[in-house]
Amino acid sequence: MMHFLSFYLLTAGIVFSVLLAAFLRDDSTSKRHGLSWMVVLLGALFWGIVLPLAVIERSRKLLRHSALISR
Repeated sequence: MMHFLSFYLLTAGIVFSVLLAAFLRDDSTSKRHGLSWMVVLLGALFWGIVLPLAVIERSRKLLRHSALISR
């Protein structure tokens, strides 16, 4: 059980770092808006759900983009 908790928290920390970096680089979102910070925090805590969904979405966009280029 302790190994799973360590793995979960380590991965959550990594995901939080990535989400935080993307959030801070995004000029369209206010850094003073509390809800925006909650989304970053919740995204990191629920990385087991958020990460696969993000990968699926990015893959879908990449496939759509490559299909448009190959036409």
